[in-house]
Parts: sequence; structure tokens; C-alpha cells
Amino acid sequence: MVNSVELHKDEDGQISDDEQACYVYVPAGSSHEALPGSKKRRKISHAVAEIEGCDKQFFLPLLDGVEKDECLALRFRAYESAWEQQKCCLDVIIDTLFSVMSTGSAKTVQGALNGINEQASEEVVSFLSSRNLTENTNHIPTGLIVAGLSAKGSHSIYAAAVQHLKHVSGVATVSLAAAQCANLKSALKSIIQIATGQQDDGDDENGLRLLNYDLQILHDHVRKRSISRMILYFQNSEALDGAILAELIDVLVSWQERIPFILVFEIGTSVDLFQEKLSRSTLRHLRGSIFETKNVAETLELAFGAATDCHNPRSLFIGASLYKVFLDRQMENSQNPQAFVESLKYAHMTHYFVNALSCMLHPESLSLGLQVEHCEAIRNLPSFRRFVEGLLESKQLRKAQRLLDDEKFLEGTARELVNAGQRSLQHLTDALDVFNRIQFCIPTKSRIPWSKLYLKGLSGELTDSSIIKDMLLSVRKMPSDRMYAMLEQTSKTTILDLHDVQTDLGDLRRAMKPDQGPLRSEYDVHHETLRTTVVAQKVQLSKHKSTLSKQDAQYSKIVDRVDGALKGFFAKYLIQPKQLPLHEVFLFDLKVPVRDVFAPAPRQAVERALSTPHDYLDCDCCEGAESGLAPSHPATAILYQLYLESGAIINISDLWSAFNALLEPEDGDNEEGREQETLALFYRGLAELKYLGMLKNSRKKTDHLAKLLWKGL
Repeated sequence: MVNSVELHKDEDGQISDDEQACYVYVPAGSSHEALPGSKKRRKISHAVAEIEGCDKQFFLPLLDGVEKDECLALRFRAYESAWEQQKCCLDVIIDTLFSVMSTGSAKTVQGALNGINEQASEEVVSFLSSRNLTENTNHIPTGLIVAGLSAKGSHSIYAAAVQHLKHVSGVATVSLAAAQCANLKSALKSIIQIATGQQDDGDDENGLRLLNYDLQILHDHVRKRSISRMILYFQNSEALDGAILAELIDVLVSWQERIPFILVFEIGTSVDLFQEKLSRSTLRHLRGSIFETKNVAETLELAFGAATDCHNPRSLFIGASLYKVFLDRQMENSQNPQAFVESLKYAHMTHYFVNALSCMLHPESLSLGLQVEHCEAIRNLPSFRRFVEGLLESKQLRKAQRLLDDEKFLEGTARELVNAGQRSLQHLTDALDVFNRIQFCIPTKSRIPWSKLYLKGLSGELTDSSIIKDMLLSVRKMPSDRMYAMLEQTSKTTILDLHDVQTDLGDLRRAMKPDQGPLRSEYDVHHETLRTTVVAQKVQLSKHKSTLSKQDAQYSKIVDRVDGALKGFFAKYLIQPKQLPLHEVFLFDLKVPVRDVFAPAPRQAVERALSTPHDYLDCDCCEGAESGLAPSHPATAILYQLYLESGAIINISDLWSAFNALLEPEDGDNEEGREQETLALFYRGLAELKYLGMLKNSRKKTDHLAKLLWKGL
């Protein structure tokens, strides 16, 4: 059955071109018979209202559906508390680093991104506000905002500049996308329509009809509004055609005496590549100024540092593998730090949503207690099994037996292990902070970014690694002034106590003569000399240490104390996080759910849905025919199977014959009504395949369709 829809007509009574071929194919007796605006829409709206009115604070019950409502609510409150702790870390860092932001800015990570590029924004505002900018009519003032991989950075800079220029009289701004500059006429038309706000043609002073791409319309508007600066902002300049852009600039130059144009280009690659698109004659008409934004890596490093701040305790820790997925996606897809925060929030929600034991991370779980099913879930954890095996190897048989038989003893031990594991990870983060402070005091070594350092530490790669050994070697070679600066930095941490060493070094420095240089230890290269000896016509080189002064010898003892303290400190706190008992409760490191959500594969999902609709519909009629052709499958799925079996060019008549034969009933009753219904299904299925981009009309043969996609390619 074909339902007609009331079409809109113009003043002459003709149907518009956009609605001339508008049909809705609905099979007779189908549940989809209602048209838009009917009772079905009202039912859906009522259902949505019921969903929005329900209590959203509860997760789905876990433990095979036997989890208590109190535990459900506790998991949700634990999620809110954990994310609030994480969010506080972000807010504190943002408030500290970007306090210079304007008073109207929202204190979010995106607001922080705007604050990072505040200097570039001020330079752009100063450039656009210059008084003598448009005095030279032979050249067009041009601003080049080089954003690199972060296109959003350049847009935020221009948006901040426009916000400032709103309060300046005589300034008009026009933002153009590459799609609006397909050719010269469309570019001029877009500029005029955006600037003047009128969509039709205009009239000049003599009453003559002007075309909608005639710049005389814009000139009249500029003169009427007393506009002194007409700013044209071109987004994604790499997508602009070089020939069209050159023609547009030539036209704008010819009108520069009457219309004060200022051009601003968003550049994602480099200025050199942008200049290669234009000819020398066109470049002579431009007087450019370059504005560079901050790198994506710098902004991302700030957001990551806020998320992993060691000064605020956290109940849930994100694993190194998951953090690496976040960082790689940020760098590859050039997303802003706000997307990183959203990914981090989704990771927190996922852990508390799928892990029934996450209720233990809330303080109220101590009074609520655990169910018997919680205890069974604890016993099935791989880390708990390794813990019990360790007890058996150390001959603690009674404790291992009680953990397997006594639920109360198991609950108390599990809480102790969770608390101890959280403290161990917090100490690990503090140890990484100490390492980061020390490497700032070693100018000769290339500094490891905090993100890479944190990932290495959380994955256990720093334990007995060459990175720690090289750092300790550099510490032993430090002169006394740098050593004292390093001890001042480490004294700001609460986990490493070197105050006694710092006091002794301070006393030794005060005893030095005013003109005396810094003290050096016996490990310093200044106390090593090379000696050359010739034995049997062979030259041998040997290192010898020179005699130390009394103060250098005392300083060497202090260096040995610092070296020993740092070795013991890093050996104690740089642990393997996944070797901690019950780390599954307080450490989330599953990449699959987050990767599927933030890096989806829509084409694979569509192909699977059309190939095996039973996986999604779960209906009884398709249960016996999960793959291949079956009359019970949806019409689109049947056409997709025939589509896969066809070649590059598909005959519509053959496709209809195969589709009709597959849906033909065995009794053959009501042949006319059945064929009309099947035809409606056929047309609707073809329309959906065209909408998915799998088919298009063939130019070679009017009664054929061209195949656009192949499964798996």
C-alpha cells in the first residue's frame, strides 16, 4: 500500500522540486502503517516521558540478577563519588593554570584550551583592530592562523577574537566553509548573503536588478552601515581549491578601495604548503601575518596531568593500557582535551556499571556488608587465586582454608587487600612524581613527559629499568648546588623524607668560601683522569681518580646517602600494579568497551545486521534461518543478500523477480494484493540500501543499478 502525503505548493499552485517525488511505502496490515504525526508518535513521546521520569540513579542488577537494590544504589553513589574526586583534580589544575582567563569563560577543559591560546587570541585581536590596517588598497591584510593538527584550536582563537570585536563599531565578520566556495559565484554569493542577511537579488541606487553574487550589493551595505572592516574567515583552507581561491582574491582586490576586506585563513598544515596553492601574482596582493597556536600534545599533557594528579587521593585508578588508548586516539584524531575528559568519565562509569564488587569502594559498604554472591565473585578473581596460591606456598594453610570457607573472614580480608592496593597505587603515583621532580633538576638529560612516565610506571616497566639506573647515575654526578635544588624539590613531597640530608648539605655549603665553586663528588668526571701507558708497543688507557679535598669527601658521603635512599625508595614503591591482590576492584584497564564506544565501526555493524538479522531481532520466525536467504527476514536484509550475490551492475527486473519469488506463498492466494504488498517492500528495501550508500542509479543503463560497496572491503 502506498500512502500519500500532502505536499506543499508554491504561489503558482505547482509542487516544489524537493517534494515532487515524495512517497511512503507501507505494506498493508503492517505495524508501521501510521504516518508521521499520528497516534504512534504520541505513544512514543509518552514512553520517552516515562523513561525520563524514572529514577536514573540505579544500575542494572548484576550477579545473575540477585544483587540487592542497596548494592545497586551503593555502586551508583560510589561512581558519583569517584568521578567527583577525579573532577576535583581537573578543576583544581584548571583554576591554577588558567586563572588569567576572562571572567565570562566557563571553567572547563575547553575553557582551559582557550586560555592556553590566549596569547595568540590577543595577537589576532590586535591585528584585526589595527587602525592603519586597511589604508593600503593595493594589498589585502591577511591573517594566517596555523593550528597544526588541532583545527579546533584555531577556531577557538578566531571565536575569541570575534567575541572581542563585537563591541567595536564598524566591524563585520563572515565565516566561510570550503563547501560554500565550490566556485567563484557560490563564494561571492555566500559572502554577500552572510554579510547582508538577504537571500534574494538586490537593487542598486538606480533601481536596476543586481545578481546575488554582485559585490555592489555588499558595497551598498558597507556604505549604509559605515563598516570599516569586512573580515572574511576561511575554515579549513586546505579544502579550498587553489584556482578558485586565486580568482576570489583577484576579485576582492579589485573592490578593496570600496570594501575594506581583511582575510583570515585557518591552516592545518604549514604556511609553505598554503603558498604553493596560489600564484605569485596572487600572493603579491596579500600582506600576511602568521599566528601560531599551541600544540595538541601540550594541551593534552596538561589535561593528562590534571587527571593523574598525585596530590588528591582516588578510589579508582585507570590502567596504563586504557590510558594509552585515550592518548593515541587524541593524537591520531586531533581531538581536544574535553574528549579526553569524556573518555575518562565513561571509563569510570563502565567500571562501576559492570563490576559488582565496585560497591566495596564506597565507605558505606562496610556497614551494609557483602552478599554470598559477592564472596563467590571474589573467589573467582584471578588475582585472588594467585593470592591463595601464595598462602599455600608459604604454608599458611589455615588462612587459605578460612578464605575459602568463611564469608565473614573473606570479606574482612578482601577489604584490607583493597585498601592496601589503593595505598600502593597512590604511593606509586607519588614515586613517579618524585622521579618527575628529579629529572627537572638534571638539565643534561632529555626529560620524559609525564604521560609517558605515568604509563611506564603504571605498567610496571620502571621496576629495575635502565631509566631508573640512568637517573641515579646522573644524581651521583650532580654538583652541590644542583643537589641542594633537587632536595628542595623532593622535600615538597610527603612520601620521601630527605630533610636530614638536606640539613647536612646546607651546613656544608655554608662552610664554603664565598668565591669557591660547587662541590663535586667522587663520581663526577672532574675527578677522573686518563693515563696512557705503552706496553709491548701497545697503547693502554686507564682511568684514575684524583685525590678529593676534605669538603668533596664529605659531599661524596652525602651523595651516597641520597643514592641509597633513592634506590630503596624506588625499589619499594615502583611495583607491578596487576600483581596486587584484588586489583580488579580498584584498577580498571579493560580496553574493549571504551574502544568500541569511542572508535565504533558502523559499517561492520550494518553489514552484520543485514547479514544476520536474527542477532538483533531475536524473533522466533528467523531462529531457524540465521544466515542466508529466508522469507521471514526483513525486506532490506533479503535484498542485501541478493545484492551480495550480484555483480557490479544489477538488473532491477532480475532483482525484483528473485525477490518476488522468494516471498511468494505456497498456496498462491490473493495474488494481486500480495504482489502489491511485495512491491512496496521491494521499493522500501531499495530506498534503504540507497540511503546506506550501497546502490545508485547506473548512468550506462537506465534499468540497472550500480553496486558501490563490497562486503569486507
